[in-house]
Amino acid sequence: MKLILLLAVLALAPLLAACTPASPPTPGFTLSLSPTSQTVSQGSSRTTTLTLTPQHGFTCGVILSLVNAPTGVVLTPTSLNVTGAAPVSQALTISVAGNTPIGSHPIQVRAVAGGLSRDAALTLVVRAQQIAFVSRRDVNHEIYLMNADGSDPTNLTSNAAIDLRPVWSPDGQRIAFQSFRDGNDEIYVMNADGSDPTNLTSNTASDRNPVWSPDGQRIAFESNRDGNWDIYVMNADGRDQTNLTRNAAIDQRPVWSPDGQRIAFESNRDGNWEIYVMNADGSDPTNLTSNAAIDQRPVWSPDGQRIAFESDRDGNWEIYLMNADGRDQTNLTSNLAFDASPVWSPDGRRIAFESFRDGNWNIYVMNADGSIQIRLTSDPAEDRTPVWSPDGQRIAFESDRDGNRDIYVMDADGRDQINLTRNAAFDGSPVWRP
Repeated sequence: MKLILLLAVLALAPLLAACTPASPPTPGFTLSLSPTSQTVSQGSSRTTTLTLTPQHGFTCGVILSLVNAPTGVVLTPTSLNVTGAAPVSQALTISVAGNTPIGSHPIQVRAVAGGLSRDAALTLVVRAQQIAFVSRRDVNHEIYLMNADGSDPTNLTSNAAIDLRPVWSPDGQRIAFQSFRDGNDEIYVMNADGSDPTNLTSNTASDRNPVWSPDGQRIAFESNRDGNWDIYVMNADGRDQTNLTRNAAIDQRPVWSPDGQRIAFESNRDGNWEIYVMNADGSDPTNLTSNAAIDQRPVWSPDGQRIAFESDRDGNWEIYLMNADGRDQTNLTSNLAFDASPVWSPDGRRIAFESFRDGNWNIYVMNADGSIQIRLTSDPAEDRTPVWSPDGQRIAFESDRDGNRDIYVMDADGRDQINLTRNAAFDGSPVWRP
């Protein structure tokens, strides 16, 4: 009898197992990055996109951090929320300090939620801070590159013609510039080491003043190919060159908004110089300043909410600030001398500028609302054209205090002013590598 019962149980066992409900899968997630490798200068930052894909009903707040990161590397943001079944993508900014060791660093972005932890690998290549500039040490204007301490100056263009106005692509891999090597001004682009110089415009007219879009996909520039100066845009490889302004007056000095959706520029289409803004496709051009005086040199704040500019509407050149729609135009400097060349700090909290209020040109800095104006240079020579480093810790500028125009750098508070170029020829137009 016992044997019969045992056989019956064994026969029913598969059926009983099939009827037993399986344990539900454990909620979790997967993690990925794109791109998985970034090259960044000391004192700068790069962005990578993290994608978190929830599995089996995972919903939770997730804490983000870096693992095995070298000194001075910071991640923002440090959290994200997962509320549904769809993958969540988040742009992550990797900021590198000025003292972060140079080299290749394999690190991980870690996501933690409760007892769950996932890593995504990222290779971070840190290079020395560098500055591109224009020099006449080879008789004609050439574009050079040097480390931010002045070491290793290298001629990138090495051409008998004039090469001017270097501007870095947002990723720091290419330089656009203006060249006269074809008998007229053309827009060229080259790799950061000077290799593969390419004429993008190839037009018999003059093309000048290239400006990269924030995403590095397009370049705005000025051209007189239609009989007067207009603002054009083209793809970064030179294709699809399009006249954006198409006006009989002069339109010049295009400046992209930080989101790449709009372009501010100068125009005299109303009989005097005004600041306009238009959509990036040229539509909806709008006069922002509408003043009988001269308004020029617009500069977007890093958040795209405000525009600083120069104006002589008070009888001398002052620095003004307005909202991006032209409202609330405010004189920031309010000084009887000339104030010019405003440049925003990367965090948008301060504005550096040049001023003649001391009887010669010096570099000043002020809060973004015009308060606390501080003189940074105190030399009887001319100190001009301030340019912030990407991390906002230093300012490069031009000075003739040693008898000719050289490039100097100083801390953002004016300390440690150092001549970087120390050359008997002209050195100017410094631009920090991103």
